[in-house]
Amino acid sequence: MFKLRWVFVLSLVILAGVFLTTLYLIPSGKSYPETYAIQIIDAGDEWILQCDIINNEERDIEYSIHVAIDGKVYRDSTVVKQGKAYTYIHHVYPRQLVEGKVSFALYVEGKEEPVERATYYIDLE
Repeated sequence: MFKLRWVFVLSLVILAGVFLTTLYLIPSGKSYPETYAIQIIDAGDEWILQCDIINNEERDIEYSIHVAIDGKVYRDSTVVKQGKAYTYIHHVYPRQLVEGKVSFALYVEGKEEPVERATYYIDLE
């Protein structure tokens, strides 16, 4: 009977060790494969340009956002806190479009080149 108690206690210690290893050493589900995800959504009477920004860094990051609709540039900026996500939305209305070209560029503070860019061509017919 004494041996069974030791086996039971030892198995509890091993189980606790496996549990703690799972909690602290295996990456959590919070890691994201993409830092930036850009899409344009057809909402019927308008288009919605959406960019999801995920800050995986250990510091807050300031972003500059440039959206060009047929050459007219709209600028915006935001700060994404460390470990947080931000969704940028820009509405594109049919009256704004002549050629149907929508370009997006995302800049990180202090960098000349965009970290992400995309161009979409919207069919006006």
